[in-house]
Amino acid sequence: MSNKTGKIDVKKITENILLSLSKKQRDILTKRFGLSDGKRKTLEEIGRGYNITRERVRQIENDAKAAFLKSKEIKNLDSFFDALVSHIEEHGGLRVEHHFLNSDLDMFFSKKAAKKDAEALMYFLLNIGNKFIKTPENPDFHGVWSTKKSVVQITKKSLESLIKKIEAHKNTITKKELLDWLSQIVSDGATQKTLESYLVMSKNISSNVYEDYGIKHWSEISTKGVRDKAYLVLKKHKKPMHFRFVVDKINEKFNDKKKAHPQTVHNELIKDKKFILVGRGTYALSEWGYKSGTVSDVLKRVLKDSKKPMKKQEILNAVLKERDVKENTVMLNLQNNDIFEKIEDGRYIYKA
Repeated sequence: MSNKTGKIDVKKITENILLSLSKKQRDILTKRFGLSDGKRKTLEEIGRGYNITRERVRQIENDAKAAFLKSKEIKNLDSFFDALVSHIEEHGGLRVEHHFLNSDLDMFFSKKAAKKDAEALMYFLLNIGNKFIKTPENPDFHGVWSTKKSVVQITKKSLESLIKKIEAHKNTITKKELLDWLSQIVSDGATQKTLESYLVMSKNISSNVYEDYGIKHWSEISTKGVRDKAYLVLKKHKKPMHFRFVVDKINEKFNDKKKAHPQTVHNELIKDKKFILVGRGTYALSEWGYKSGTVSDVLKRVLKDSKKPMKKQEILNAVLKERDVKENTVMLNLQNNDIFEKIEDGRYIYKA
């Protein structure tokens, strides 16, 4: 398993150093970090196998790590450790652990290496190297590796400020806007690579299928049901859509195993006040200013809000902004003399 940066066989060097340890030390490190099968064992699991306490296992593990670092061959891993340090520094002084164990592996190990072997070895060497500091995950942040503890604390505060700004904005934003905001908060000339590295540390900021960003629990970000998906599709389309087109877009963008069906979507649109029927099978969002009701209801509102008689074309323009219907439909409703009246100059009024 060659290191692609330092051109050294990291696996072979590591195995040679492990062979210099006692059998128990070697066995415990191998099991703790999954070096043989990719499956990490807990202190309790190993302790049961040896019939010793978890604290005794921890002590042996720490002694084994110290012996590993004192080995004469440890210097052969210097170029690998230096490459890890450089990689962390290139990303602003920290790197989220799941990137190290997934997307970053190909930078350090041959693509021919089994992923579980490369992942186990990377995790072991990060833990064994005295240049790296691990900050465990918590409910708000992913676990990260850094070269300075202070960088992690500063980044957490920056991300907390960013979250407050997103929440105050109350709407999704593009990735560029998000990184611009974070750049202003960090204000130290951070590169895009650094800003992206900081951003993925947060568990509370996420993106949707349109790559718009917001707070993870927002329905526009963590879209779950058909209703949320229909809302997001309409919002991105920015104008009324026929429900069958909404269905097509849901199936295209979300690519779920269970496809959305026209009747299901139509039923959700009908019963939620966020959606307004503006034509035959065509829906808009109420937040765009549309209001529920028949064409006659719209006519009543238009004429009432006008507070003065309106010409036919003015009425048509106003109603057709809210409803996707034919002009004849509007005029037919306008002929209801019990509700509307055409006065002498040809204009119309609402008979309240």
